[in-house]
Amino acid sequence: MTNSEVSNDPLSKPPSDHEHPDKAASDQEQPGKPPYDRNLKIRLRARLQLIGGALASIAAVGAIAGGLVGYWTVWKTLRADVFPGSQKTQKQATTRPDIAPRLSLVVLPFANLNNDAEQDYFAEGITTDLTTDLAQMPDTFVIGRGTAFTYKNKQVDLKTLGKDLGIRWAVQGAVQRAGDRVRMNVSLADLSTGRDVWSDRFDGDRTNLAGLQEQVTARLARSLNVELIQAESRRSQMDRTTNPDAVDFSMRGWAKRYGPRTKFMNAQANDFFESALRLDPDNIDAMIGKASCIADGVIYGWSTSVDQDKRTALKLIDKALAQRPATANAHAAKGNILNYGNPEQALPEYDAALEIDPNSPVAYASKGIVLITAGRAREAFSPIQIALRLSPKDPAASTWRFFLCHAHIHLRQYKEGIEECKRSINMNKLDWFPYPDLISAYGATDQLEMAQQALVELNAIRPDFTIQWFQQIGYARSSNPQFRREYDDIVEGLRKAGVREH
Repeated sequence: MTNSEVSNDPLSKPPSDHEHPDKAASDQEQPGKPPYDRNLKIRLRARLQLIGGALASIAAVGAIAGGLVGYWTVWKTLRADVFPGSQKTQKQATTRPDIAPRLSLVVLPFANLNNDAEQDYFAEGITTDLTTDLAQMPDTFVIGRGTAFTYKNKQVDLKTLGKDLGIRWAVQGAVQRAGDRVRMNVSLADLSTGRDVWSDRFDGDRTNLAGLQEQVTARLARSLNVELIQAESRRSQMDRTTNPDAVDFSMRGWAKRYGPRTKFMNAQANDFFESALRLDPDNIDAMIGKASCIADGVIYGWSTSVDQDKRTALKLIDKALAQRPATANAHAAKGNILNYGNPEQALPEYDAALEIDPNSPVAYASKGIVLITAGRAREAFSPIQIALRLSPKDPAASTWRFFLCHAHIHLRQYKEGIEECKRSINMNKLDWFPYPDLISAYGATDQLEMAQQALVELNAIRPDFTIQWFQQIGYARSSNPQFRREYDDIVEGLRKAGVREH
């Protein structure tokens, strides 16, 4: 079944357990498996259940008190005892991209069977949630949403897909909505053969969409022979909304968030999140979405009150984390808010996000750029390269290439920096960010003619660009002494290239 060839008919009945080659033994003893491994699983599951209960209690207290007292202690326990080495698979896959990890997969965009483009956001939201859920399973390597959605409404050759992305499995599906009833057809394909190894149909109610999605995740996990971690889930019973219309508005908001990053689209997304919060002030996904919109306003220069907006966004995120501590995109959003002016405080948030979801390309890339602003440019390459491996066709990949360029230029690695800057520009010629680094590198290496050619292109995009303005925005991002010394080198390269001062 390809992404564009999904029928209204129920998918075939799933194979029985004895027919499936990857059937998990679950809690039963598996032949050849050492008793230590079985006991470790039992102890780990017990520890997770205890921690899950503690998290629930803390979230309840946090919601009443309006604070986060105690949740970070439990989260550190999760990080230390439950998720050791959670990013090992991603690092190995980046080091050896020619070898597809055993549990490597992509969730292709689910087809919308309602034949109504206005309902696309619903199918997109389910695809995104399923991607996030699968990405948090142990030892998986899940291609990012941004790359997956480049295949939307396209014929997909599954064998070619597997080779292009360096993965072994693809999840495909379709969604049909009739009033409050939702039907999902889902299949799992082996990309080495291009054939489905499992498919099923799931029916449910829109008021319990989270439960329906969890059924799909559990069935896929079983098919892939993965034992799901039973800690507090991203959408646990305690925080499921009772207002499906609020969920609907939140899904619409996230659909806008994943579109082009413009001031207009950001405002539209923010409006949807506010509508959701008016219906359900405790809708966590809407809180995170609204905080993310505010953070973008600060990062992209749309904010008219940076300090006030940062306080508002942090208040929303802290409220969301008080109710649902183990939420990767909440920690990533908090990192995005803090990285403007407080990079050292932002880094632990990205680390927390990656412990929960080691397949988040956005968290990896964001951690990379923040390492640079924290004066640790040499450490930035690995997380950015992992982001590009996880989502090589991501709409943000040109920006991530700029992050690599920026790290090289900060370290005066001008040859490598010039190559990465040019790659970034070739991917998105309207983004001004790589140009100053490229011009500076040309200036520092006395390639003044090349610097002038790049300056002409920069002035066409940002006619207001000056050294004074560039220095101000850099200094606003970080007060770290090492970062500022390196940034001053970039400024000096711009001067040598002939960029105007004021």
